[in-house]
Amino acid sequence: MARTSILKDAEGTRQALIRAGLDLFGRNGFDATSTREIAQAAKVNSAGIAYHFGGKDGLRQACAEAIIARMQAVLAGGAPTVSITIDAADRDVATEQLLALIDRVVAFLTTVPESEVVARFVVREMLTPSPAFETIYGGLFEPVHRRVCQVWAAATGMEPEAPATKLAVFAAIGQVFYFRIARPAVTRRLGWDAIGPEEARAIAETVRRSVRASILACRGEAS
Repeated sequence: MARTSILKDAEGTRQALIRAGLDLFGRNGFDATSTREIAQAAKVNSAGIAYHFGGKDGLRQACAEAIIARMQAVLAGGAPTVSITIDAADRDVATEQLLALIDRVVAFLTTVPESEVVARFVVREMLTPSPAFETIYGGLFEPVHRRVCQVWAAATGMEPEAPATKLAVFAAIGQVFYFRIARPAVTRRLGWDAIGPEEARAIAETVRRSVRASILACRGEAS
């Protein structure tokens, strides 16, 4: 029992430091964030950063890995590999897979408070790439983009690794993430006090219509 309690306490400390690191690295930047600030935010001893992660760099890597795990949970089952040799019915199935994926990601990015911390950390890493960016790219961005390109190809008849397919998928992803990154502008322009379930459904439906239209346009180009 004592060992189990110690392990739980250690994991609790580790998770608290990761949460604090995600917030402070994203908010202030890696160099401007001290280990003391992270420890204070996590309400733990500052020695815990060295003990659990080997230092601040290790904590940043752990934050990147935590983002990968969280987003994989959000995306789970949303973009399976689909054969490129398809008929019209299969195209419709692939289209619905993409639209269902949009629903899940929009719901997470617009209604889950945690998404703000995740987005801030990721955007900072993309603006000033570090080894943590390489971790996120290799563990999340590249494999997810590749999978979605396969489904997009199944939905449109395009080649999955063609530049046009990759750009179309990036454009679709960009629409979804805009509503997280530009949230203050979106809510002010629409007169929303917040983005709740009803607003999230309206956003998802708007993006779904746009992506469906893009898929239909790509089908015409591919035929």
